[in-house]
Amino acid sequence: MTIQDRLARVRFFGVKPDLSSLGMDQRQALAHCVNASRIMTDIYLEQRCADNKRIYRELRERSDAEGKDLLRYFLIHGSPWDAYDHNHPFILGVGKKPKFGSFYPADLTRSEWDAWLNAHPEDCARFESNFTVVRRQSDGLVARPYSEEYADQLSEAANLLRQAATLLPDSPLRSFLQLRANAFLSNDYFESDMAWVDTDGSPFEVTIGPYETYFDELLGLKASFEAFVALPDKDATAALARFTPVVPDFDVMLSQEFDFRPKGAAIPLEVVADVARGGECGFGYMFVAYNLPNDRRVHDLKGSKKVFSRTMMEAKFSTLALPIAERLLAGDLLDLCTFGNKLLFVLGHELAHGLGPSKIQVNGKEMPFEVALKDLYSSIEEAKADMLGARLLNYFRSRNLLDDETLRGIIATEVVAYFQGWRHGFTEAHARGSLIEYNWLRAADALRYNSATKQYEIDPMRCIDAMSKLSTEFLNLQIAGDYERAEAFMKHWGFVPSELPPIIESLSDIPTAVSPVWDLSELQ
Repeated sequence: MTIQDRLARVRFFGVKPDLSSLGMDQRQALAHCVNASRIMTDIYLEQRCADNKRIYRELRERSDAEGKDLLRYFLIHGSPWDAYDHNHPFILGVGKKPKFGSFYPADLTRSEWDAWLNAHPEDCARFESNFTVVRRQSDGLVARPYSEEYADQLSEAANLLRQAATLLPDSPLRSFLQLRANAFLSNDYFESDMAWVDTDGSPFEVTIGPYETYFDELLGLKASFEAFVALPDKDATAALARFTPVVPDFDVMLSQEFDFRPKGAAIPLEVVADVARGGECGFGYMFVAYNLPNDRRVHDLKGSKKVFSRTMMEAKFSTLALPIAERLLAGDLLDLCTFGNKLLFVLGHELAHGLGPSKIQVNGKEMPFEVALKDLYSSIEEAKADMLGARLLNYFRSRNLLDDETLRGIIATEVVAYFQGWRHGFTEAHARGSLIEYNWLRAADALRYNSATKQYEIDPMRCIDAMSKLSTEFLNLQIAGDYERAEAFMKHWGFVPSELPPIIESLSDIPTAVSPVWDLSELQ
């Protein structure tokens, strides 16, 4: 496939934020945050691949047409590997995508990691931290905090956040920016994570720092830097917020089944319009929503905040999801595949990330899920959020917040989302989890493929029952913290059934992805 062919499969769309709600000081503060987001990109490129900066520099130096196209595609992915095409390289000579970026020595193996920590238990906390890189030193291994590894970039980003804070009145947003600036230098993100949860209702949204661990495919521990800057959509936020008062009741029900202390905390959420993205969330498969922080200590004490990008969700739904739905769903189901129903499924998914138990005991030692389940954690957590989210949405129905037809439409949009993700391959965390969900629903006769019409039939009540049972399976896997058990479950249910490859191939004329073109001229 030529680079022109790859670019032709992407639909670019313009994003120009409406800054009319902001005063001059707020606009200047926003501009500082956007500039800090660019530093997150600089760090992320280094994290993604040790050679990334060299490749980027060489592409910028090329003046030929192919070089310019390669640079454009590189800036879509943040690496020379095509996330929309099974991570195949699109630049000659770069080889296979590394499984864990530059977080660890390139030749590190799981067995060497385990052997080192067994011999040096005093290193566990530093090595298993989300915020350290592991390097070779003399004949051994050493963990370096992000604050040292990326000292120059983080110092510059901290200064920008402090400048932004001075332009704002005393407020949760100002406090967060000050505390996050401190965290960049101290490598301790707990206090600023706690402060960020309270920033809903601010004049603009800023999520910045090391968060997700998707790209650590060795151990699932190391967090990538990213930044998301956005403006609130108050009407859409109010429409979703009506569901949150009953969520603590659902968590109490779960606690009785799985024996944990329900959180009972407030559930802040925001629907927003994108202004800028940096780092991990600005490349490849761009999120439509997130639930942060990931620190379970914060969940226990304060809960978490959910943020929904209406900008990206609408672009993906209209350009990618609807054309797939038109191929795979029968008429009545297609009518129910709407943006509103997609938004509700995402709501359930993000709320579910913050529900259920948050601590486990493995061999008498308390540890986070991600340490016990390593590289399997992200896939299990994302699939758990899908299935537990569906169970939560059914609970909303029982409380008369949703009707039967809406719930059926929500399930239909999720089935479409499976194929939207699988077009990029089956190895990404969400895609691996979706395979388990799909095979489970097929086994329960809740989802049926008609090979004659080449469309799917969905039994909504069977789906809800099967999804609820699968959510229990995922929660039990997390609680057990047994890597071998989780691996066996994923192998059993995570296979690629024979009907999927030809179905996915039949969708090849539909755009593969959307990519924003940012217009920040009003912030210059």
